[in-house]
Amino acid sequence: MADLITVARPYAEALFGLAKQSGQQQAWAESLQVLTAMVADSQAQAFLSDPERPAADKMALLATAPVTVEQAAWQSFLGLLIQNDRWPAAAEIAQLFDEAMRHDEGIVDVLVTSAVVLDAQQKSAVQAALEQRFSGRKVAFRESVDASLIGGLVIHTGDLTIDASVRGQVQQLARTLRS
Repeated sequence: MADLITVARPYAEALFGLAKQSGQQQAWAESLQVLTAMVADSQAQAFLSDPERPAADKMALLATAPVTVEQAAWQSFLGLLIQNDRWPAAAEIAQLFDEAMRHDEGIVDVLVTSAVVLDAQQKSAVQAALEQRFSGRKVAFRESVDASLIGGLVIHTGDLTIDASVRGQVQQLARTLRS
């Protein structure tokens, strides 16, 4: 997964720059979702993975995707994916593109994991604290429950993880005692 993210990042960044310049961020995001759905199909994967298939045939398959972006740019993008055998990273490219869009709109995606389900008041308090932590940017958070945390929260966004869980504190104490 990390390898595909690494491969996808330059494509997503370049596409986002192009989309922003033309004001077509949403159209590109939708087109990338269509491409992701196409390459997720097992028959398409078999076709695209076949080393005996010419690149032109693979390109023709992907070009059938119904998109609303400028066709020359779309064709160039598809050509790069096929030429460099990067089509398996389509989902990661779409994901990173969406993240770039949200970042550009001032939205931070956060995953909040707690030991128990948070009630509305707790969610509100966590969201307010996160918005303050991220300099007033809007926080869109998803939540999950992991009883093994015992208590507290683990907050994850991008490369940042804040572990304020009881399990994390116990693990830290154990590492300290072993030193």
